[in-house]
Amino acid sequence: MRTALRTSIVTAALAGAMLVPAAGSAFAAPAPQAVTSTKAAASQAERVVINKHLVADMVNSATEAPSVKIFIVNEDGTTRPKTLASLDRGHTKQSVQGTVFTLTKAETAEPVLTVFENGVTTSFPLPKGKAATPAPSENDRYAGQAVYIGNGMVAVLRNKAEGPEAWIRAVGPQWKPGDPYMFHVLAMLNRQQTTDSAFGASFKLTKAETTAPVLVVTIDGVAKSYPLPKGKAGQTCAADSKIQDIGAGTTAELYMSSNGPKVVLRSSGSDTSWRILDRDFPALNKSDGIIARIVNPSGSKPVFEWQTQGGGTPLGRTSFPSLPKGCELNYKVTPEQTGSAKPAAKPSSATTGVTTQTQAQTPVQAQTAVVPKGAVAAGAELPVETVADTDDSTTLAAGAGLFAIVAALGASVLRRRRNHG
Repeated sequence: MRTALRTSIVTAALAGAMLVPAAGSAFAAPAPQAVTSTKAAASQAERVVINKHLVADMVNSATEAPSVKIFIVNEDGTTRPKTLASLDRGHTKQSVQGTVFTLTKAETAEPVLTVFENGVTTSFPLPKGKAATPAPSENDRYAGQAVYIGNGMVAVLRNKAEGPEAWIRAVGPQWKPGDPYMFHVLAMLNRQQTTDSAFGASFKLTKAETTAPVLVVTIDGVAKSYPLPKGKAGQTCAADSKIQDIGAGTTAELYMSSNGPKVVLRSSGSDTSWRILDRDFPALNKSDGIIARIVNPSGSKPVFEWQTQGGGTPLGRTSFPSLPKGCELNYKVTPEQTGSAKPAAKPSSATTGVTTQTQAQTPVQAQTAVVPKGAVAAGAELPVETVADTDDSTTLAAGAGLFAIVAALGASVLRRRRNHG
């Protein structure tokens, strides 16, 4: 009897499980409906005969950019399906076996296809369409009035929404007006940094707070002025540079602006910088052989320290120039670090967001689970509390409940079959 009962229960459970898909199908989501596209149909291509062996399908309209496809014509007059050449605004020229196809005036509303073959150029106007809208170029942000200032450099002078700017770029001694100038940046002067130097020249942005700033370039003791375009007046929040000889044939140029302190290290006789220290990179590496660092790089009174000789030579220390009255730092100021102890090393990417304890800090209770911030957070392990919330107890309970429902459904179907049998 017990065996028969057990068999009936198992049979009922299996029958219920088999019936679940059928029961669920009644509530299945309706089949997806076809979506009618509202996109306008492509314009009909206009075919022109280039010669007895070539034809061109040309498209150009108010809604479609100009494009041309060249096909070969067989001896029987049929057209081969494979495209011989294809032109558009992104690809305006193509040469095939000595024949050159060019889409001229591609940015205008009336482009023209030209075919150069056997020394003869033939033109085929495309249907009239719409002129291209100039795409915003990243170069527009840095373009300006380029003037040659000597020593293979140009100054790109701007004065737009960003305020007055003078971008010093290396272009070579052969540069002439009209040549490209978007090359390596040597220095950039604005209202946050009004002085700099490179390639044996010193630069100063004068009258920066006025509507008509002037760039002054000094080379070999000779100063020349280059007026910037006129713009809007504004406050200048930059201090004049401070030059410090730190020994070992190295000089340090100290700058201070609203963006924080900056130190440019130069070797004796070199026109280019050796290292640049700032808030993001405040100290040299040990492998550099000397000590040079910014103490309190994000503090209100940063200090530059250096040591270029051993033998118990004390650290050299000097302050940064002060900002003009009324200027504020554009970052959160951190507490000052006392003494001349070396600042704590910057946390690596694997520990970003974890506070490094120093002697000046108050001890804090250690965390049992450290979750890094930034890019490492994607791979961080969950703390113990979170793991406790994601155990399998809920899953087991849900599974048990589901099994009971299925078994009951199966038993009900079995009883119905017996009653009708």
